[in-house]
Amino acid sequence: VACWVLPRFRQLNATSAYEYLEDRFNLAIRLFASASFVAFQIGRMAIVMYLPALALAAITPLSLTDCIVIMGVMSIIYCSLGGLEAVVWTDALPAIVLLGGAFVSLACILSALDGGWDEYTSVALADSKLRWADFDWSSSSYMTATFWVVVISGIGQSIIPYSSDQAVVQRYVSTPTEAKARSAIWINSALSMIGTVLFFAVGTALYVFYKAHPQSLDPTFKTDSIFPLFISQELPTGIAGVVIAAIFAAAQSTISTSMNSTSTVIVTDFVRRLGWKASEARYLMLARLSTLVLGGLGTVFAMVLAVGNIESAWKTFMMVIGFVMGPLCGIFLLGMFTRSGNSTGAVAGAVGGVGSLLYVQYLTDASGLLYAPIGILAAFFVGFVVSRLTARRGSAASSHR
Repeated sequence: VACWVLPRFRQLNATSAYEYLEDRFNLAIRLFASASFVAFQIGRMAIVMYLPALALAAITPLSLTDCIVIMGVMSIIYCSLGGLEAVVWTDALPAIVLLGGAFVSLACILSALDGGWDEYTSVALADSKLRWADFDWSSSSYMTATFWVVVISGIGQSIIPYSSDQAVVQRYVSTPTEAKARSAIWINSALSMIGTVLFFAVGTALYVFYKAHPQSLDPTFKTDSIFPLFISQELPTGIAGVVIAAIFAAAQSTISTSMNSTSTVIVTDFVRRLGWKASEARYLMLARLSTLVLGGLGTVFAMVLAVGNIESAWKTFMMVIGFVMGPLCGIFLLGMFTRSGNSTGAVAGAVGGVGSLLYVQYLTDASGLLYAPIGILAAFFVGFVVSRLTARRGSAASSHR
């Protein structure tokens, strides 16, 4: 991403990442990509509103639906007023609070254990909670989160946002220089690794704590509600507030990013590109109206999730990002890394990627974690093959004439 993808977008000097697809292929591909992105971001907003609402509802008199509505309305207001600058600041500061809240939570859980760190490590080791990977290479390993599934999935789910997601691309395109954008990507990679280890440590600590105190665990709670349950019951009031604020702030920053990027895509890729002429003030007004409508849709879908029965919102999100954004990422890579890729191949790649994912979802037992790499690879290779075939036919027809 830092060496090859970033320079392409910086050279394009575009407001929307999907302008590249029209420049490389045609308008239809650009509109398909923009529509896919908008659909994905609405689903993303819903899941990101739903998760912290569980935490907020666990420690306040508010219902799950009330919490979702409050988050949605607040995000719509400040994102509409502040634009991209508001999004950047509500990303940077909450990230610090979020990591700090995770450290505080881990320390509180360890102090609540009778044996402290020794109990944590001994129980975690005895129950294989510190085993860092499942090295199952059997014929059925593709159905679960085994080592190779997680690695391939992680690569796909990392490439997707940095090469095809306007919410991410607009950040490193808006930085002053390419060198600073590149360094930001590397810093984010390092912090992501730290954050991942930290949150897995918190999850393991929760397991050890509730194994030692099973009477404190409500068996009717969803998996995603276990951490909020601990916060509400076990953490001191002041610290619980800080941790909840951290979760809430991180969610708000993600929601606002989705709102801002989708409104940008709608105005740039649809309204302006399809010929609607207006002043910059009118475009800005339309962008704010789009933020309101899209934020409202995300809030409604979040309330649908709240009344539904999903095993894990995280797994659901991994499936959504792979299913919607995988084929789109494959088209971007087709344009960036092949010379023969053409518009016919890009359309075929999009159809092939979606078709492959429908086959995998309904006719196989493959883990949802694999949706992202499958969508990327199917779209890329189908697009590449069709591009080569159509190019040869075109050359043969020209020679015949």
